[in-house]
Amino acid sequence: MIDFTLKKGCSKVALNPISYISHSVGTITVVSIALLLLQVILLAVTKSYSSLLLVLVCLAGTLGAESVYYFLWKKGYGSHSWRISIMQGLLCGLLVPSTYPCHVVLIVVFFVFVFSRLVFGDFADSWVNLTAFTVFLLYFVNSSFFPGFQITSSDLQSRNPALVLIQNGTVPVLKCDGAVTEFLNRNVFRFFGVSIPEGYVSLFWDNGSIIPAFRFNLMTLLSSLVLVSFELIDAMIPFLFLLVYGLLVRYAGPFFVGAASFQGDIILAMLTSGTLFFTFYVLQWFGTTPISSVGKFFYGVISGLCGFIIIGLGTSSSGYALTILVMNLVSPVIQVIEDRRLFSATSRKIIPRLKYMKEYDNA
Repeated sequence: MIDFTLKKGCSKVALNPISYISHSVGTITVVSIALLLLQVILLAVTKSYSSLLLVLVCLAGTLGAESVYYFLWKKGYGSHSWRISIMQGLLCGLLVPSTYPCHVVLIVVFFVFVFSRLVFGDFADSWVNLTAFTVFLLYFVNSSFFPGFQITSSDLQSRNPALVLIQNGTVPVLKCDGAVTEFLNRNVFRFFGVSIPEGYVSLFWDNGSIIPAFRFNLMTLLSSLVLVSFELIDAMIPFLFLLVYGLLVRYAGPFFVGAASFQGDIILAMLTSGTLFFTFYVLQWFGTTPISSVGKFFYGVISGLCGFIIIGLGTSSSGYALTILVMNLVSPVIQVIEDRRLFSATSRKIIPRLKYMKEYDNA
């Protein structure tokens, strides 16, 4: 006999006839756009007008490409695609150096997005992360506009390489940095027996990078808490990436630069190279990541390993974009393995039970 009674986990009664297991793409994009606009507001507050102009240029490029596709080839295209285009435009604008010529950015962004739409249609974003591809293509077109590594191998041999960036003026120190640092050391860090030097607050709040997305790490971290808390993104992939990348920087990195063993600077790695921004906004783009928990686990671990190899120990301007493109090649392999495991599990467990239920109904 087959037991048709409800299990304990299935006995909950809800007023709504349908309960969604995850947020829609529309909801995710609206919230993400709102959070990205906070970064844009900070650019306006800090009078970073060249960066604001590039954000508008990238928005014009992505929305222009969407308009061409909509009016010429895809009548009745869903409204969510426009929101995705706005989100991609904001991401591109925030990831392009403020010194890059606007006309070149507009041409590259427009043709990347319109070409991908014409060739791949609705699935253009599922085969490659267009934001990462655009950033890397701009780097390939003219890498001189992207800042180089701002710290040398000899600097990495010191105990606190991030402090070198502060002392040599690469990271501008805020006027209130000293007061905030003293407050934190006196009221927070003293309970842990440690203290932070002056300048780390500035590095965390605004590190002064010419790439806007790399600057406001505190805002990015607060935004990530919103995305994770409301389950707008899956926390597994970003957590595993940051964990694996951080451990490799801490324990493996010193062996490659001749520094003291197990003393890699995690703060430098996390607060430069756009690590936090890329991890929470770009790494797991729609359709480019595995679906199962096992697949996400391997995706997160492998991406952390690739990040360590490509990004290095920090201050890389384009390494994370290349890391994502590499993971776009790895992800389909993981997804093929996922499909085979799912087919095997279906053949072994579900199909026999369906046959048994059919025989029971015919009895």
